[in-house]
Amino acid sequence: MKETEKPKVLLVYPGSKSMGFTFPMGLLYVAQALQKAGIEVTMLHLGVDSLSDLKFTNYLFVGISMLTGEIVSNGLEVARMVKGYDSRIPVVLGGVHPSLLPEESLENALVDIVVIGEGERTAQELAECLLAKGDLASVKGIGYKDPDKKIRINPKRELIDLDELEFDVPYELLGRHFYNSFTMPVHTSRGCPYRCGFCYNPVLNKRRYRSKSAARVVAEIEYLHRKYGVFNFNFDYEDEFFVDPKRAYEIFKSVIEKGLKIQWSAFCRFNTFDKAIERFGDDFLEVLKKSGCYYMSFGAESGSQRLLDDVILKDIKVEQVVRTIDRMKRAGLMHRVSFICCFPTETPDDLEESFRLIDRISRDNDKIVLGIFRLVPLPGTMIYERLKKEHGFKSPASLEEWGRYKIPSESFEDVTWLPGDYARMCHNISLLSNYPFHQDFRSYGEYRRFVYNIDSSYGTGYLDYLMARLQRWRYRNRRFGFNVEPLIFNRFIEARMFAKRYILKKYLPAFAYELLKKRFGKHSWTFREEAGGGN
Repeated sequence: MKETEKPKVLLVYPGSKSMGFTFPMGLLYVAQALQKAGIEVTMLHLGVDSLSDLKFTNYLFVGISMLTGEIVSNGLEVARMVKGYDSRIPVVLGGVHPSLLPEESLENALVDIVVIGEGERTAQELAECLLAKGDLASVKGIGYKDPDKKIRINPKRELIDLDELEFDVPYELLGRHFYNSFTMPVHTSRGCPYRCGFCYNPVLNKRRYRSKSAARVVAEIEYLHRKYGVFNFNFDYEDEFFVDPKRAYEIFKSVIEKGLKIQWSAFCRFNTFDKAIERFGDDFLEVLKKSGCYYMSFGAESGSQRLLDDVILKDIKVEQVVRTIDRMKRAGLMHRVSFICCFPTETPDDLEESFRLIDRISRDNDKIVLGIFRLVPLPGTMIYERLKKEHGFKSPASLEEWGRYKIPSESFEDVTWLPGDYARMCHNISLLSNYPFHQDFRSYGEYRRFVYNIDSSYGTGYLDYLMARLQRWRYRNRRFGFNVEPLIFNRFIEARMFAKRYILKKYLPAFAYELLKKRFGKHSWTFREEAGGGN
C-alpha cells in the first residue's frame, strides 16, 4: 500500500434478491466509524448487487454482517472468494448470529475474527490494531484465532451512548438503491426490556434498553429531511420504538410543533400502546395522527392466553390486543398484526383461539393487514433451548449448517415438538399470508382499492384477487390441506415479473411501457426494492 493511499475496508450485507433492498443500519454505523478513523469504506449489498460486483484489492479486512439462515451461506460465499484472492485478508463477521455463537463461528476456516455486539468502536479499534500489526487481545468485544489457531474471546465492550452517534451516516455507500428509496429509517434505540421466548434480545442484549433522547431524534429527522428531501420515515429498524411512551409522545409532539410535514411508520407492543393510552388518553392517538403516522405494526403472536403466558412469554393480554386494534380502527390508522403458529405444546384449540382473535379484530375493519407465520427457532432464544432440552430438536453445529438452516416447518421431519401432520398444516396456514385472507371482498374493484390504500405488497391483478378469494375460503372453512395454489401462483408471478422487467421494458418503446404501467397499475409493475420495500 502506498503511503498516500487510505487503508480500505469492504463491508458486506449478504442478503438475497428475494429479500431485496433493506437498509443495513448496523453496517452503515460501522462504516461511519471507520471513515472517521481515516479508512476508505466500500459496501456490497447482495440484496441488490451481485457477487460479480465484488472488487478485489488489498483490504485491511472484509466485514460481513450475518443473520441466521441464507444470509450466513451468502456471507460464506463472499468470504470464500476473498480468501481465494488473498488468504491473508482477515474476514471479520458481525451481526446477531456470530454474536450469539462466536466460538462456533470462529471454527470455520474462512473466519478470522468475530465482532460480538455493537460494532462502531470495536471496528475502529480493530482497524487501528491491524494497521499497527498489534495484539488482537487488546481489542475489546471480539473473538479471534491466535497464531496457534486457538479461539480467544476478549472481554466485552462497554455500550455506547446513543446520543453520541452523529447524523451523517454514509448512505451514499448504498448507491442508487438509496436514492431510489421512498422511505428512510431513523435509528432511535437499541435493545428491548421484554423477554419474548422466540427473540434473540434477552440473550444478546440481556433485556437492556437504550434510546436517544426525544430532542436528539427530532433533530435527526430534521437533518435527514433537509439533506435528502425525504418525507417518509420508518422507525421499524430497531427492536422496539415505543418502549418509553413518554419519549415517543414527546418526539411526535415536537414534530407537530416544528411543523414538520412527514409520514412515518413504526412497530409497537400491545401492552406499551395500552400503557400510553392510560397515561395520555386519546391525545396519544391524536398526536400520532397529526405527526404523520400512516402505518403501525404489532405482534399478537397468538390468541391463546396460555401460550402467551407460558410459552411465548409475551407479557401481553388478549384484551389489550382487542382494545388497541379497536382504537386504531376508530382513529382510521392503518395497522398490521402478526401471528405465529407451530409453538411447542400448541394444540388445535390454541390455534382456533388465534383464529377467533383474528376474526374479532378484522371484523368491519378495512384498515388492518394480517399475517400468520411459522415459528423459526433461532439460536440462543428461550424457545430454541427448550426445544433442544425437552423435544430432542437437533440444531446445526457449524456455520455451513446454519447457512442451510430452513424454517423447520418446511422440513416436517425436523419438527420434533409437534406431530408431523400438525406441522404441515401450520406450513399451509402460513401460505395464507401471501394474500389478504382476512378480508371479504365483494368485487375486484374493492380488492384493488384495499391494495392501493392499505398494503401495496399484494398484487393488483385479477388473478391476485381470485387467489385472495380462494385463500379466504380456505381460512373460513378451515381447509388447510394441500394448499399448493400459492406456490403455483408464485411461479406465475415470477414469470410475469420477468416478462415485464426484462422483456417488455427492454424491447418496448419507453412511452408504450409507461402506458402499460398506467393501464395495469404501478404496483404490479414495480419490484418491492424499487418502492423502498423489503423492510
